Amino acid sequence: MTYSIIARDPDSGHMGVATQSQAFAVGSSVSWALPGHGVIATQSMGEPMYGELGLDVLRSGLTAEEALTALRSVDPHPERRQVGMVDGRGRSAVYTGEACVTAAGHARGDGCIALANMMAEDGVWDAMIAAYEDAAGSWFPSRLVAALEAAEEHGGDVRGRRSAAIEVVRAEASGRPWHDRLVDLRVDDDPEPVERLAGMVAYSARYHQVVEAFELALDGDAQTALRHLDGIDIDVETEPELALWQAVVLARAGRTSDAHTIGSRLREVAPALTAAGQRFGEAALVDTALMATILDGE
Repeated sequence: MTYSIIARDPDSGHMGVATQSQAFAVGSSVSWALPGHGVIATQSMGEPMYGELGLDVLRSGLTAEEALTALRSVDPHPERRQVGMVDGRGRSAVYTGEACVTAAGHARGDGCIALANMMAEDGVWDAMIAAYEDAAGSWFPSRLVAALEAAEEHGGDVRGRRSAAIEVVRAEASGRPWHDRLVDLRVDDDPEPVERLAGMVAYSARYHQVVEAFELALDGDAQTALRHLDGIDIDVETEPELALWQAVVLARAGRTSDAHTIGSRLREVAPALTAAGQRFGEAALVDTALMATILDGE
């Protein structure tokens, strides 16, 4: 009772799965991903075996088709399932069981699969593939979200909307699992989950870019950090935390007047965050005098 897209980005090799449902917390059961090996969506009357064991057999070297065939053969009720897999080389496998509730179906694109059941109308899966492929060249997570938005434009889940999720992993496992999961966001209970998820995905890109700039500045490479902020327009009122990190980067790069302008505005709109910023100096993360310049103009 869900729609999903799974894909491997041909440019980066990154793999992802995005999903939406009227069910609560869809991301906790439908989406599965393993860096370097594959992504899986298991839905309708979803069976976690396809996710947990599916990733294991993909890691062992089976193709998506071989993995899905093997697991389907030991499922006592494959007719109730809808499962898609894309492996680390972009090979795909999918099936929609005959007991899935209509409208139900799936479609394949180049290294991607859309699958849906209990939809308001046929063809949702085709619209998802078209939207994903039409967004070629865009940031990979945004392309996955575009597929969800297309499903909504074609009626989506006949029961309505409630939850959505997206997960994106790297093309190769680095041995540092915390580094290999690029996007992992969920909206568990919201009247407009796809819209909310789209906003979170866009913010995630900005957030991590600013964090990276902040850490570069802390490590002494302020000029590179400054270049990381090129093209990012941060609103102090709605994104005060990002604005504080931006101010630190500016100050470390010698642009103390610009940094103080941000700090002055922060004192007005986010006094608690200003107090937190002062602790950077106390913890010796940022020079105390530099923080005073940002926040107090001293």
